[in-house]
Amino acid sequence: MIRWWAWVALLGAPWVAAAVSDRTTVPTDPVEAFSDPVMSQRLVIFSATDIEAIAPVIAAFEARHPGIKVEYHDYQTNQLDRDLRSGKLKGDVVISSAMDLQTRLVNDGYAQALDIPEAQVMPSWSHWRQEIFGFSFEPVVVAYNRRAFAGRRLPTTHEALANDLRVNQAQYQGRVGTYDIRLSGAGYLFATQDAVVSSISARLQEGLGRASAKLYCCTNDMLDEVADGEIDLAYNLLGSYALARSRADHRLGVLLPEDYTLVITRTAWVPLSAPNPELATEFIRFLLSLAGQQQIADNSELIPLHPDIQGRLAVRNLKGQQELRFQPIGVGAALLVYQDRMKRERFLREWQDAYQPGAAR
Repeated sequence: MIRWWAWVALLGAPWVAAAVSDRTTVPTDPVEAFSDPVMSQRLVIFSATDIEAIAPVIAAFEARHPGIKVEYHDYQTNQLDRDLRSGKLKGDVVISSAMDLQTRLVNDGYAQALDIPEAQVMPSWSHWRQEIFGFSFEPVVVAYNRRAFAGRRLPTTHEALANDLRVNQAQYQGRVGTYDIRLSGAGYLFATQDAVVSSISARLQEGLGRASAKLYCCTNDMLDEVADGEIDLAYNLLGSYALARSRADHRLGVLLPEDYTLVITRTAWVPLSAPNPELATEFIRFLLSLAGQQQIADNSELIPLHPDIQGRLAVRNLKGQQELRFQPIGVGAALLVYQDRMKRERFLREWQDAYQPGAAR
């Protein structure tokens, strides 16, 4: 699914983006917004990141590289993986929050090794084999409707939520939501890592199933319904999107679970078939650089990974807000376990049994 396409050109010109249906499954070719002959280079990015979230970072990169056009295609995680494997996509950079799908593509030989010295100051769990590089710090969170929980205790741990779903099932019936992990690569990653980290993840999924949880493809769809009061609580959302929305919409509350908070990093890599590998490498270096990370902190809806960055949503400030136990999901071979075909089928079968099976919205 592609939600937006955009051709970005910033030589004194604004962003140009055209809306495409959120349910579109066939990629739409981007429209060339400018035909300036001076602009001789093009960087093609295929990404499972909302254009609004990353637009300022791309703008800053273009400002540093006059004469570069960025062509940006926004995908849903699973569709991006399928189209890359089919050979339909010929681009320079691939970005996604589905770390396990990204790791599998790299492991299967789709990526080229890069010299990215900026990666050395990043956490060791955020990059692998000089081929795949994380550039964001994204907690996996719970979003809730503030009015719905006025005068009602908010469960602040996974175990507390599992207990609350059991004890107060009538309150939650049809009023909770989470990812449909059959559709969402990020949702599947979060669910499998819950199972790795926590002994109560199966009980929590069963509780969500008994409460007839609504299932969604995307974090922003869940945030819309929580804010509008269609559901009271949504489980396992991308924290960067949720925190950004909650700053602008006070109907939304965001909880980072206190027992453990999964953390992903949005990863980038360069395909072997990239038409402009040197330019692609320069873009990834910018994403990891101090300048790029400060742009992420100051102007984007993402959260920077670099440990020395200042800002309201810098990692050090997230840690300071409450006593948290961040549980980073490391890039690497361990993520391939739940990508094994038989293990994946078994996990999805057990998940569907818990939800019986639930219909995607």
